[in-house]
Amino acid sequence: MKNKFKDDLLLMLKGYIIGSSMSVPGVSGGTMAILLGIYDKLISSVSNFLKDIKGNIIFLMKVCIGAGAGICSLSFLIKWLLEKFPLPVSVFFLGAVVGGIPALYKKTKESSFRISSVIYFLLGFIIVISIGFIPTRSINISIGSGITHYLMLLVTGIVIALALVLPGISTSHMLLVLGMYDSMLAAITNFDIVFIGILGIATLIGVFLITKPIEWTLNTFPHQTYCAIIGFVLGSTTEIFRDKILPAIPQSTGAAWWIGFGLMSVATFILGFIAINSLSKFQND
Repeated sequence: MKNKFKDDLLLMLKGYIIGSSMSVPGVSGGTMAILLGIYDKLISSVSNFLKDIKGNIIFLMKVCIGAGAGICSLSFLIKWLLEKFPLPVSVFFLGAVVGGIPALYKKTKESSFRISSVIYFLLGFIIVISIGFIPTRSINISIGSGITHYLMLLVTGIVIALALVLPGISTSHMLLVLGMYDSMLAAITNFDIVFIGILGIATLIGVFLITKPIEWTLNTFPHQTYCAIIGFVLGSTTEIFRDKILPAIPQSTGAAWWIGFGLMSVATFILGFIAINSLSKFQND
């Protein structure tokens, strides 16, 4: 009973971390789920939902409760910290992303390392980097009315599902690419129930459509898939560098600035690395 309570608490804590980190550019929910060791279980719970409805609902509810608490309690704090201390906080998340790589690498060791492994890694790496460089509002689907508008909402929901499920892909960046970021914020602010409802249903449909092929890929080609996932995860660090770390460095800085913020950033990187590396060792079977 005590161990079950501990496992449930740990699972909700992981959900809490996933929810609170989703507001950080370059740190997707999928990436954090992988780093924390619950990605496979999440995919399986959604993909095989009807096979064990009660068990899957309980598991997903624990993760969602934690994620919801993280979004509500820490997203504003993280946003404030990123505004006040952009460099050390961004480096902390960089350390967190890198800290999960050893656990992912262990999963690839289940099969022998091959030259093709490098190709799968590079493929995942290039895909995420390429998505990060797509200009915002290059596709504007927020324009329109009537049936066309709601069809576009369905498309947006499926794209959100892709960003949520696939590691390394930032949901906020994809919304900006589609020109839907401002519309979604406005809908949330104005409590547009119809807009939010359709988007939520579309996202849910997208998640169920995407998880089945991902589960099949993980089960059929685990070595190749995890090599690509490592590429996804490492590729996501470029967005943290480009959008947060580099802009946080002033054009003219003195030695005192570099010493102060440099040491602080090294400390936060190590802290982020150790925190996720430690949590990723607790796998939920």
